Amino acid sequence: QCSHPLTAAAPPRPPPPPPDRFGTGEMLPLTTLAGRYVILEKIAQGGMGAVYKVQDKRLQGKIVAVKEMSESAIAPRSRRRVLESFWREAELLARLAHPNLARVTDRFHEDDRHFMVMEFIEGQTLEKMLAGRSDPFSEEQVLIWADQLCDVFSYLHSQRPPIIYRDVKPANVMVMDGSDQVKLIDFGIARFFKASKRKDTIEFGTDGYAPPEQYGKTQTDERADIYALGVMLHQLLTLRDPTTRLFHFPPVRSLNPEVSHRVDAAIARAVENNKDKRHQSMQDMRTALLGSDAAQKPKSTHRGKKKPAQSVASIDFGEVLIGDDAPTHPLPVALPAGEQATLSTDVPWLRIHPQKISQGSAATVTLDTGRLRPGRLQLSGNVLKRTITWPARYLVPAEREISAPVEIELKNGKRQQVQVSVTVVPQAKQVRLGWMKTIVAVLLEAAVAVFALGALAMIVLGASF
Repeated sequence: QCSHPLTAAAPPRPPPPPPDRFGTGEMLPLTTLAGRYVILEKIAQGGMGAVYKVQDKRLQGKIVAVKEMSESAIAPRSRRRVLESFWREAELLARLAHPNLARVTDRFHEDDRHFMVMEFIEGQTLEKMLAGRSDPFSEEQVLIWADQLCDVFSYLHSQRPPIIYRDVKPANVMVMDGSDQVKLIDFGIARFFKASKRKDTIEFGTDGYAPPEQYGKTQTDERADIYALGVMLHQLLTLRDPTTRLFHFPPVRSLNPEVSHRVDAAIARAVENNKDKRHQSMQDMRTALLGSDAAQKPKSTHRGKKKPAQSVASIDFGEVLIGDDAPTHPLPVALPAGEQATLSTDVPWLRIHPQKISQGSAATVTLDTGRLRPGRLQLSGNVLKRTITWPARYLVPAEREISAPVEIELKNGKRQQVQVSVTVVPQAKQVRLGWMKTIVAVLLEAAVAVFALGALAMIVLGASF
């Protein structure tokens, strides 16, 4: 059918990959990365990347997720753009702190493979939850998710400069097992909004969810995320595929009469093609969805033993290794116009910079990991066992959770607090040294006991003669 003669020379085959090299998503279980991350299993794979469930040997076997990007899987003409997107995602997430965002804790590369270490989230994406459903999600359930998403997008849009996510869709929202808490994942095409730019440098998103302006007509701003969130909520409440007809959405109630008029109107405004007719902020959209009365806000029903979403008035550094590189988190402080605040703390392991801020400026909190102190080993068993191994309680360091407040004093005299918490994890070498000291102490204790018994026996035998 191609009309080429059979005698034509066959096109040259691409050279085989070098030995001992893996393609994207082909790393085997028990493979160790960077000397500390042991692969347990592959949990997801796309065209240019893969995600693995991994055990961190330096953090006492903590389970994390490692996202892999291999240069060999990327077309040469796209390689630079894709890798820049990958590293931009790592940098964005590393400096953000919000209960609905997955934390990034490390990044590294080996040969032509690039890796990002992230918080491991046990759950399902909304895309998987939609697959095979015959009935839409209830309005109550969707509003619980929408409330959290409006909150995390408000947080992103309040950054300086604002962070525009640009890829809101069911595949990028994870619902954690045992709770209604959601996590926003995949920041591959998120970007900073630059007021001086007339259009986006990179023009892509996901068809059906991306607004008209994301196709290169103008620069995307916060209203692009509002549009995409409205599209996703429309899909959750109606099961209608947004790619059926781009930029056209029938009223939600025409497909699902059980949805309230308020929610129907809020979504209809969010998916307006003209961005000037949409909600102008995520807070406006949240109010339109949930109503202006905060008492009407639906509460997340957490099942099992999962922790609820943290308040934005708290910062959780997660597990931090003593003496390791100091992580940094932005300090959430909302100040009215013209107000100033002084930040302070009375614990030696916290660093705040700057200590004085005004509206529009931001402060960060850093850990002085060298000043973190581990906990004591908690031994179980009978009294004799605890007595014999009593040195371990004092000599072997163990993981512990600590917290401390950051005081925020406003110029008008009012005070606020932001609670900072961290799980202190001792170095593996510190734990080994502690057990070595424990063994020596137990041997000395045994030697002293033997010597004492021998001396007592000599006294008793001497008295009997």
